[in-house]
Amino acid sequence: MTQLKIHLMQYGAVFTKNARSMMKRSRYGWISFADYATTSGIVLVLNGRVYANVPSRTKGTPFSVDYDGERFLLRAADRTLPVSIDILPVPRYALDVEKLEDGTPVRELVMTHADRVRISPVHGCSCHCSFCTSNNAFYRDNPIDQLDQAFQIALKDPYNRPRHVLISGGTPKKDEESYVWHNEVYRYFPTHYPEYEFDVMLSPRGLMPQKTGRQDGRDFLHYLKDICGFDTMSINLELSNEGFRQQLIPDKAAIGRNRYLQFIEDAVTIFGGNKIRSSLVVGLEPAEDTLEGVKDLVKCGCLPVLSAFVPAPGTDKANYPAPEVSFLSDLVKKADEIAKASGTVLGPLCRPCTHNSITIEEGIIDLELSDSR
Repeated sequence: MTQLKIHLMQYGAVFTKNARSMMKRSRYGWISFADYATTSGIVLVLNGRVYANVPSRTKGTPFSVDYDGERFLLRAADRTLPVSIDILPVPRYALDVEKLEDGTPVRELVMTHADRVRISPVHGCSCHCSFCTSNNAFYRDNPIDQLDQAFQIALKDPYNRPRHVLISGGTPKKDEESYVWHNEVYRYFPTHYPEYEFDVMLSPRGLMPQKTGRQDGRDFLHYLKDICGFDTMSINLELSNEGFRQQLIPDKAAIGRNRYLQFIEDAVTIFGGNKIRSSLVVGLEPAEDTLEGVKDLVKCGCLPVLSAFVPAPGTDKANYPAPEVSFLSDLVKKADEIAKASGTVLGPLCRPCTHNSITIEEGIIDLELSDSR
């Protein structure tokens, strides 16, 4: 099942006319919505447990999803695979391009992936990562009243109501006004919606841009947990090799790899075990560098998350090849061994949230597929 998931994530699948017709007649509406590169696809649930973000293709893949009048089928070449399939719907507010009263599209403020809704405090990003589309967008702060209206629409969505919440999006500008703004957003939502579990994704920082010391980071972490009420955090190292960090994620490289690890270690101490994750982008640096990153993260008590690089149109890495299935399969096995030897596991722990991560999955299935598109 690990191999099947990776194949589907990397190759995608053709959704047949019968499948598309059924999806449009049922609660699913449109088939997919393009958000981030790693979430621009259709989330399939295999055997009720294995979640995979599957890009919709017209060719170049051995996989197809069909509908036989009673159920969805997954085929590889001319074989029907012995797995059950469910399809997670795209939220209606994204399909209908629903807008607030002032004309702002709801999906520019929030977006639901699997069972989690993401709130975006800003549009765009102040960082310039070569594989991300966010830094190409116009930077602006999203007003709290707009975010709150959009969030309430997402919570009531008839197609896909989220179970938990992530506050993420672009990195704030390094000025006091932007930091104050983000701090207000971080405090507003967990305190106004205490019935939901809140997660936050960000880079190492203090309460203010001039607060850059280790204790400043600890003070900010206490603010997030004790004052705001966040449950979990994601502090993404992304790349381990210093040379690749400087080349591909220069703004985050300037923070310093050691600073990231210190901040992650402090977050684990403050939030507790299994509460902190860190994502590594797989396929942009040698495997040994990524595995070195996994080792350093588990030493901090952090859950490593493996995210396969996906070329995104409009970025500097748009034409860079995606990693091969064999590369990902070998790396995830070694990373899993490292994590288990340290008494932890690869993240994320939420099953639906693994849809765009490379994970070890239980079960055996004979694919008989080559590693070429």
